[in-house]
Amino acid sequence: MFNRQKILILVISLLMCLVYTLWISPLKAARIANLKIIDSFISLGCGFHKMPAAGKDILLVVIDDESLRKIDIKWPWPRSVIAEIVEKISALRPAVICVDMVFAGKSVDPAEDMRLVKSFKKCGNVFAAAYFGNDGKYIVPDEAIAEGLKDFGFVNKPRDADNTIRRMRPFMPATAGDILDYSLPLKIASYILNVPPGNLARSVPLSRDGTTYIKFFGNMNRFRSIPVWKIVEGAKDLDELKNKAVFLGVTSEAFHDIYHTPLGMMPGLVIDLNEALSYLSKGFFHYADRNLNLIILFLFVLIAVFGGLRLSVLSGMFLSAASITVFLSLGFFLFLRYIIIDTIGPLLIIVVSTVILHGSRYIMLIVENIVLRKEAITDGLTQLYLYRYFELQLKREMKKARYTRKELALIIYDIDHFKRVNDTYGHEFGNIILKTIAKSLKDHSRKNILIARYGGEEFCIIVSGMKREHVIKYAERLRNMIGNIEFKRDGAEAVRITMSGGIAFIEDATSEEPSNFISAADAALYRSKNSGRDRISV
Repeated sequence: MFNRQKILILVISLLMCLVYTLWISPLKAARIANLKIIDSFISLGCGFHKMPAAGKDILLVVIDDESLRKIDIKWPWPRSVIAEIVEKISALRPAVICVDMVFAGKSVDPAEDMRLVKSFKKCGNVFAAAYFGNDGKYIVPDEAIAEGLKDFGFVNKPRDADNTIRRMRPFMPATAGDILDYSLPLKIASYILNVPPGNLARSVPLSRDGTTYIKFFGNMNRFRSIPVWKIVEGAKDLDELKNKAVFLGVTSEAFHDIYHTPLGMMPGLVIDLNEALSYLSKGFFHYADRNLNLIILFLFVLIAVFGGLRLSVLSGMFLSAASITVFLSLGFFLFLRYIIIDTIGPLLIIVVSTVILHGSRYIMLIVENIVLRKEAITDGLTQLYLYRYFELQLKREMKKARYTRKELALIIYDIDHFKRVNDTYGHEFGNIILKTIAKSLKDHSRKNILIARYGGEEFCIIVSGMKREHVIKYAERLRNMIGNIEFKRDGAEAVRITMSGGIAFIEDATSEEPSNFISAADAALYRSKNSGRDRISV
């Protein structure tokens, strides 16, 4: 028995793993749920990720709402304004300047472009942004401006099924298999580390689609930022820019350069900064091996199925809660070691198996209790209610009739000369008669009429809400119907039997006791017996 149950646990666990792997995990809803759990790990992990040494030397120079008010120039600012800002930053001798802007195309006034080119060449350490359009075309800085830059790179980030940015793409492959270009944050990191971009890109473990998770160190409030208006006005507290990597870009929501991330809404500039820090920290995330995911899934499913089949509901729920806690702790532990596992699978199966297995056991228990209860109140031979249940129901109906003034009648039948039938044809044939009569009484009565076995060969019927004359007709119809049944015996002549009946009505009652109501119907029954049987008396 125990071995059979162990095999059952194993088979159910394997089936659940198979159903999840083949049908549930590819669903968009399952993928999004998995991503949301990873988001919680990313949010918690921010407090555990130590800022790399190079990260402490990074500053944001932001074009925020305050700067737009103080620098009263219509956006987009002329390129000469950008050139002035970059020159003022460069005068403070930063290690590198990353301008998160795309200088595509030419200005209406060529002097604006020349001013910007001159500024970039003078600084010598300025990087700018490029991007891939929806049509796949690579939009890069104007050729003259690109010559003045140290370099440029794309800033596109892949978006997941829920339109959230979690991942980075270190490089964009060309159709021929070569690398078309590297991302701007990777080029900034390679410049700071003095490592060729290709070498740094090759050190990143990528998934099949060429992406990996960004190692988020925080939202904008985690980093030191200086509004650009202070640069323009030459504020006195800007010496800290010396030898720093400066990220210059917009953070005002008016520019719509704000995106969903695991840490909430975040400007594209800050996402680029987190990507650059991911390369600088060299702690790259990678997906767990498929086999590891399957082992973890099967292990936790096995525990959940064991609890669902072997333990009580309370113990099984406690085991499931403990399993969920252990699994989430394991998932976060691996996350801190840069391993991302499938999180929704075990959680989903633990919950589903707990609900289904314990739910089915609970339903089976309810059904068993209903069956036991029915057996406790019904007669095993006739399947009619027993006398104890009949008494309780009669008491309830009498109370209800007194308050609602509804009609209530009690009919008692007795099989005429039933002892003679048993003595002549045997008790087995007598039982057949009892079962047949019980079935006929039920089949020809309304569902709200309660029929019980009163004694050996007596039957009680409680009739509620039926007028007096209709009750009498109903009682007579049942009596006649039983009298017309032919009880056949093997190779012998058919036997007919008759019934006598007595009826008592609540409207004639002089007592509120159920026992007196039964006695009144019993007295009417004996009147029928003494008057020649096979008749109804009231």
